[in-house]
Amino acid sequence: MTQVNAGASRGDTLAGGVIFVAAAGAYALLGSAVSHLPPAGIDAAARGIAGQAPGVAWILTESCLWPVLTAFGLVGCVVALRVPAWRGRIVFAIVTTIVGWRTSDVLKDIFARPRPSYWIVHHETSFAYSSGHAMFALLVYWLWAYHAARSSASKAVRGLLGGLLAAWGIGVIWSRLALGAHYPTDLIGGVLLAIALLALARTVARFAAPRARVL
Repeated sequence: MTQVNAGASRGDTLAGGVIFVAAAGAYALLGSAVSHLPPAGIDAAARGIAGQAPGVAWILTESCLWPVLTAFGLVGCVVALRVPAWRGRIVFAIVTTIVGWRTSDVLKDIFARPRPSYWIVHHETSFAYSSGHAMFALLVYWLWAYHAARSSASKAVRGLLGGLLAAWGIGVIWSRLALGAHYPTDLIGGVLLAIALLALARTVARFAAPRARVL
C-alpha cells in the first residue's frame, strides 16, 4: 500500500469511527429519552397520520418483512455469482442486513418501548424502539438507490432506478406511521441505527477486503 493510500485508509477509518460513535450515541440517547415516557411532541402529533391509505401502507410495510428481504438476498447471491464486479457490494449488503436484523431485535428488548395503541391492519407485538422497517429502508432501499445512482448505467436509468428506490424507502417509513405501528422517534432511531451499522460495517470491510467495492 502506498503512503497516499495508507493515509486515505486511515482517514476513512477515522471518519467511519466518528460517524458510528455519533449515530450510536444519538440512538442511545433518543431511545433512553422516549422509551419510558408517554408520547409527546411529534410522537403525539403523528396519531393524525394513522389510518391513511392502509392498503398502500401495508404493501410498503410488507416489502421490508423477512420473506421479501430473503428473496432479495437470494437474488443477490445469484447476481454475485454471475457478476464479480458487484460481488463486494452484494455481500456487504446481505451481511449488514442480517446483522442489523438481529441487532434491532436485541435493542428493541433493551429499550422495551410499548407500541402505539391505535394500530391499523395488523397488531405487532414486538417493542417499538427502534423501527426495524426504518432501518431496512436505509440498509436496503436507500443503499441500493445509492448504488444505482453511481452505477455505469445510462443517466436516465440511474436517475429512474435510484429515484424509485429512494422513494420506496421513504414510503416504507411513512407506512409505519400510517399503520399506527410506530412513533416518529422510533423511525428516527431506526435510521440512526442503520447509519451506525453502515459506518461500522464499512470500516470492518475496509480491513477485511480493502480492494472490494462496498460503498
